[in-house]
Amino acid sequence: MKYSMFSILIVVLLFYTNSAQAQFSKTIDEMETQYKECKRTKPDSTVCSRVFLTQMDSMTTVIFENIKSQIPANQKSSFIQEQLSWNEKRAKYFKKEDENFVYNLKEGNWTKDMIRFTYQDKAAFVLKQIKTLLKVVKE
Repeated sequence: MKYSMFSILIVVLLFYTNSAQAQFSKTIDEMETQYKECKRTKPDSTVCSRVFLTQMDSMTTVIFENIKSQIPANQKSSFIQEQLSWNEKRAKYFKKEDENFVYNLKEGNWTKDMIRFTYQDKAAFVLKQIKTLLKVVKE
């Protein structure tokens, strides 16, 4: 819960800060560091992976909205379309990950770490998009 409240606070602060773009990379790095530390210190790090996924999803939205508010009007439509396309890819990827989890569960291939790996894979997918968006912010 502590990490969840922290991520919400960070997202709100970033959204209202004029120098938000300069802080995005730093914030993502801090979240990744916290995530790695959580995984290293918690006996059951599933919660760490779930929280990190939630943080990455929130950051994607904040970064997208920040970029959208700053780009010229003639570029907004294509930028929004790109993000909608990515959202569809995200939904398909998440569905595939969930189906894989359920399949392995039904087949008896379940291990304690499977749900953590599912969250990790989803978070990595979202993090990749964040890094793509951050390149747009730097341009």
